[in-house]
Amino acid sequence: MRTSERSRLSGVEAVSEYLLSASWSAEIRQQHLCGADGPVAQLEEKLRRFYGMKHALCVSNATTGLFALALAAGLRRSEFVTTPFTYGATVAGWLLLGGRPKFADIDPHTLSLDCDSVRRVITPKTKALLAVDVLGIPSDTKALRALSDEYGIWYFADASQSLGAMRDGIPASSLADALVVSFTAGKTLFAGEGGAILTSNSALYEKLIFYTQHPSRQRRELGLSLDNELAFNARMAPTSAAWANATFESSLRRLRRHQRKCFQVIDALNDIGLTAPITFKTDNIKPSFFRLTCALKREPRVPSTLLRELHSRNLPLTLENLPLRLIHHQPAFRAQYPQYVQKAPSCPQAERQTSIRRLLTEVRAARV
Repeated sequence: MRTSERSRLSGVEAVSEYLLSASWSAEIRQQHLCGADGPVAQLEEKLRRFYGMKHALCVSNATTGLFALALAAGLRRSEFVTTPFTYGATVAGWLLLGGRPKFADIDPHTLSLDCDSVRRVITPKTKALLAVDVLGIPSDTKALRALSDEYGIWYFADASQSLGAMRDGIPASSLADALVVSFTAGKTLFAGEGGAILTSNSALYEKLIFYTQHPSRQRRELGLSLDNELAFNARMAPTSAAWANATFESSLRRLRRHQRKCFQVIDALNDIGLTAPITFKTDNIKPSFFRLTCALKREPRVPSTLLRELHSRNLPLTLENLPLRLIHHQPAFRAQYPQYVQKAPSCPQAERQTSIRRLLTEVRAARV
């Protein structure tokens, strides 16, 4: 039996065991509500150990986690700096709270926020920096930490695609005031649906509990006399947590194999020389490679020549357009938030990367 099959079976067994137990055990059902023991608490402990952060809070999904962060940090109607080179869910919750985005440009190699560009758009009204480990490439968390400290603003990170990624020997975005990870389809750790918030800021964590968790957990963690029945339910389903617990270690092992394979492709790309050099190894960056991309040189025959060279190296890959649109180009954003489209600064690197960058995907044999 293959490792992936064993992992799936262990997940099925864990979910079945939880459902059978919870169907008759009032104690287990209460564990879920108060956050003590049970699969959710176990997953939070694994995440705390992995990131080396003080607190972990499982939530229903990463989009909800990012919304909860803005709510807990008091960012209603506040200005924040972020990247346009990301999926819309990164900023969806912040916009719903009346947040005012200012878009900074990206580094052409890591595709994450460029600190010099952030400095050019930040203002005295800026309250937070929202970075993104886009495509699983860790942003420069050390530089972003120093920048946010210099200006006295929050530093949050959308790390939905980067669980298991490392930069300078530490987990991706782990120097942020808080980061959010995702457990949905295609992510390092799949749990059907779900996410988590990681932070070492105890005051922020307590507000997250107050705004997102059941009063039973609020009373257990915040004090017997304090609860908030008006909180919105952002809890992660315990069945999803049970699956994630059962597959946590095997998912990280599978990620390591995926990373080795992607670095083999990168070595080939750098050797062929038809794409911009990818310097992750020398820069001490180990992405999760949620997606592997390359930036094509502009010769008209580059795509066909590149694929032929890759295939000759026994790398059956194909090139696809990048499945990402800049936030301020999206019709939904332009229709709902025209005031920020008009004021959006120029982001030439982000514009260029969307035009020259391609997604590398494996060619799978047709089933017969």
